Amino acid sequence: MMPVLLALVAFLVAVLSGLGVGSAGLLVVFMTTAMQMPQLTAQGLNLIFFLFSSGAALTVHLLRTPLLFGCVLLLLPGGFLGSYLGAVLAHAIPQALLRRLFGGLLIVAGLSGLLGKKKDRSL
Repeated sequence: MMPVLLALVAFLVAVLSGLGVGSAGLLVVFMTTAMQMPQLTAQGLNLIFFLFSSGAALTVHLLRTPLLFGCVLLLLPGGFLGSYLGAVLAHAIPQALLRRLFGGLLIVAGLSGLLGKKKDRSL
């Protein structure tokens, strides 16, 4: 039963991701609650999922729009530094606090999406 459930959840998360829904939170919540996975492990697996989905999105984007390499070079050091410091901080924070912080982030992101200004799509 569990492999079928895992396949179904993975499929639904992939579909939601393709639709632009922030499915990372859904995947982490599923792994920590239904699978009893530690928060840090679930977030790490979610990052692996993100690597593959973002790689596919980047490929499609590059086929449609030229890449501004100057911007990439400008932003790359901050991305590496932020990733490293985030990983160090995640290992330093107790598991229970990390779960609460992640839950708070999901609530803030959800409220922002619900209550934020709507984009003008008439252009």
